[in-house]
Amino acid sequence: MTSVSIMPPEARRTLAEVIESLGHGDEPQLSLAEVVEGFGERAFGALILVLALMSLFPWPPGGKAVFSAPIMLLSLELAIQRQTVWLPRWLLRISVSRAAYRKASGGRVLKSIRAIEALSRPRLPVLTGETADVITGAICFVLAIMLALPVPFGDMLPAFTIAIFGLAITQRDGLAVLIGGIGTVVCGIYIVLVWSAVVAIVSGILNWLQNLI
Repeated sequence: MTSVSIMPPEARRTLAEVIESLGHGDEPQLSLAEVVEGFGERAFGALILVLALMSLFPWPPGGKAVFSAPIMLLSLELAIQRQTVWLPRWLLRISVSRAAYRKASGGRVLKSIRAIEALSRPRLPVLTGETADVITGAICFVLAIMLALPVPFGDMLPAFTIAIFGLAITQRDGLAVLIGGIGTVVCGIYIVLVWSAVVAIVSGILNWLQNLI
């Protein structure tokens, strides 16, 4: 495991500008270590946000777990109030082509982030302080577990909610924390309903098979 030194962000650089700039560089591959350094002191919230947004794209079965694992680790670090991002060396070496990154992060994604940033600002500090970060980190950890579950359409809601929390952490926006809390409740209700439906269906099939026998 290794800690990544977090450098202060460049002055007046918005989150959208950092995301866009990461798509341009000398190397054809963009590593996770470079992403961490690019976001500077906002690395925790920004990484959670970016990973959650990337998980919203279509991926083959099991692909969501690739994003849920680092989100869980980052969420735990947020909950224990680490000052630097701590990730395994092998995870920091993971990279994607800059061309693919530009395609995934450009267009509507950047426009959406810019629009949200324009509406977001530091407020309700009681919901973004150190104690609140512990709770937010714990909630994001649970949501990341939900993200990895093989539940029909059950990954979209947790991913979107995690992205809201990531924005809240980055912008220190207490209102976004409240919205994320509402999203968490919705995620919990949806998972319970789906699980209940699956149990009912399986029970019905088993009863039908027993009657046949």
